[in-house]
Amino acid sequence: MYRVLVADDERWIRKGIVKMIDAQALDISEIYEADSVTAALHEFELHRPDIILSDVMFPAENGCTFCEQVFAIRPETRIVMISAHDNFEFARRSIKFQAVDYLLKPVSREQLNQVLRQCIEQLEKHPDRERGDVRKSVTEPERGLRDGEEDSRKQIEALMKYIRENLTERYTLPEMAAACCLSEVYFSNLFKKVSGMSPTNFIASVRMEKACELIASTDWKMVKIAQQVGYTDYQYFTKVFKRVTGQTPGEYRETVHREYGDD
Repeated sequence: MYRVLVADDERWIRKGIVKMIDAQALDISEIYEADSVTAALHEFELHRPDIILSDVMFPAENGCTFCEQVFAIRPETRIVMISAHDNFEFARRSIKFQAVDYLLKPVSREQLNQVLRQCIEQLEKHPDRERGDVRKSVTEPERGLRDGEEDSRKQIEALMKYIRENLTERYTLPEMAAACCLSEVYFSNLFKKVSGMSPTNFIASVRMEKACELIASTDWKMVKIAQQVGYTDYQYFTKVFKRVTGQTPGEYRETVHREYGDD
């Protein structure tokens, strides 16, 4: 059985989230509520919930600060941030405490229960962490190094997910490395191991992937498509598009129309 804490200062939103949770299907025994960071920390210390659903912005407090405290005390806790603001700074902080997801309001029932299932799957993969078991066959330094790299990989995977879902954001190497609490050199090397390409090439690749999708599925002007995938300079967008796909955006649209268009 799992315990969930819902933290949001707006009562109607908090109650709505609680009502949408499919507790029986997810084997959730208790759902606690808090209307402030102070109250949320009190509930966490009192009940030690397995999963936390927390708003980012409270009237005089920040939900990320609360979750950072939770992670420092009990890192196995699964955390999901819910916000009305699509902000890279909030997402950057959420990566530090390994948030499972960063959801934007309004959250649907399906979306909420899907992320709760994801949290539970992660908890089930590490049952020994809750009990504080120690594997004697692995030394503390070895396990520390292994766990450290695994945590860093998870942070990079979370960042990759965020980038895919927020293509118009501006990303710099120092900011991305800081988001994962890594040096720029180590971040770049590990990112390439995880994704198969450098951070810069990954961003360009996912942006061009989305651009191709928009070119094929809409009649939007190319300038608008460039903006939708994060490029304000259309000429630079065209240059990157040709480098990645081998064609200009216009040539790609002609190819799509020729191969898939109506005769």
